Amino acid sequence: MGLDKRDIRQNPGEVNAPPCQNAKEDAAAPEGSNRYACIKDALKRLYVDDMRPWLVGFSGGKDSTMLASLIFETALSLPLEQRKKPISVVCTDTRVEIPAIAEMVEATLAKMQKFSDANGLGIDVNLLRPTSEESFWVNIIGRGYPPPNRVFRWCTQRMKIDPVTLFIRRRLGRSGEAILHLGSRRAESSNRAQTLAGRETRNGLRRHDDLPRVWVSSPIEFLTTEEVWAYLLQRPNPWGGDNRALYKLYANAAGGECPLVVDKSTPSCGNSRFGCWTCTVVERDKASEGLLASGDERMEKLLQFRERLISYRDPANGKRDARRMNGDESPGPLLITARRELLAELLTLQEETGLSLISQEELLLIQQMWKAARDPDDGRGVARLVNRQKGIVMSDWKETNQLRGLQEQVAREKKVSPDTLRRLLAKVDEYSESHRAFGLPDDLLNILKDDLSRGRESERDGDA
Repeated sequence: MGLDKRDIRQNPGEVNAPPCQNAKEDAAAPEGSNRYACIKDALKRLYVDDMRPWLVGFSGGKDSTMLASLIFETALSLPLEQRKKPISVVCTDTRVEIPAIAEMVEATLAKMQKFSDANGLGIDVNLLRPTSEESFWVNIIGRGYPPPNRVFRWCTQRMKIDPVTLFIRRRLGRSGEAILHLGSRRAESSNRAQTLAGRETRNGLRRHDDLPRVWVSSPIEFLTTEEVWAYLLQRPNPWGGDNRALYKLYANAAGGECPLVVDKSTPSCGNSRFGCWTCTVVERDKASEGLLASGDERMEKLLQFRERLISYRDPANGKRDARRMNGDESPGPLLITARRELLAELLTLQEETGLSLISQEELLLIQQMWKAARDPDDGRGVARLVNRQKGIVMSDWKETNQLRGLQEQVAREKKVSPDTLRRLLAKVDEYSESHRAFGLPDDLLNILKDDLSRGRESERDGDA
């Protein structure tokens, strides 16, 4: 007899987890095809007996591909009239993914959606991206953030966690719950094993650290890497095609997949994982190097640009301000000159590789931020750089002489420098574009303090 759905709504997490999920590495644990069948049977029971919608993390790597296959096979195994559960496949694209991975993932997602629609599975696929305001290039070239390192890894939250969190909250609404299936396995690494073992479960489901109405399921938690590959290579994908290309990609890159990151406890990319070609957290991007060695010539110039990013992060190379934005004497943001250099090189890289690396919306945001930076831009710097590149069209919004004259008149009346006034106005425009006001007073105060401090320094230099 099935579990009463009213009981499940009142007591989340009470559906029994699969014995193959809970089984330790002992003789009683099912192996091989029996283990696969055990996982699918458990997923089928969970589908039928639990009314909560499913979310499925997908990154395009081997583990998440196996997980997605199991989910599709579970839905397919049910009669058409029982395929009522909403299932959302969720994938993140940071906008700076390794091109070969991004291309493969997008093609796979398209096949998944087509197959679901044709078979009434009720599965929708969702490729999530960070907003342009939080993109990698807007943060580095626009705001002047130094490229990430292990201490200041600002990218994971903005580019991976936030898009997924926003999607889940919107999908659940005010009172809904959901089960999030992830392709996490203990055999991936000792760190992953400790993380999974350290989390309390209720009948196989773990409460999400940051989303209390989301319960996390790890159906393949106890599978070995060999079992994952055996499953993928011995059968076609439900949505069509096989996984030989995926296996070849792993062989070429000599790496592992970059998991869907849903909270800060999820290990981020590194150690040869597939991820962002711009990643400056790892010492060597072995995945990109492996793809280059296997014949993907695009990676050569991308790897060279990554090395440039690393060099710009080092304060000894003179690319960073000597003061932070709060005035502290410590390595601060990238200088406006360094940001111009990086943008010019990025536009050249875009033209040479034929890849779409930065959008016009990002360029507009960067220009807005340059106008509010220290040593502010005149409002035309980005347009001048863009217009030098072939095949790129960008409107050049020029400040008229009349407007600049009015700004200088107001600045004299308020006894501030014209550059300070322009920085203040640009910062207000920046917040207006994003339809938010939280943090604006502090940012305006920091600009005033910063310009006052620089004015005092100039006076001391003049007296000397």
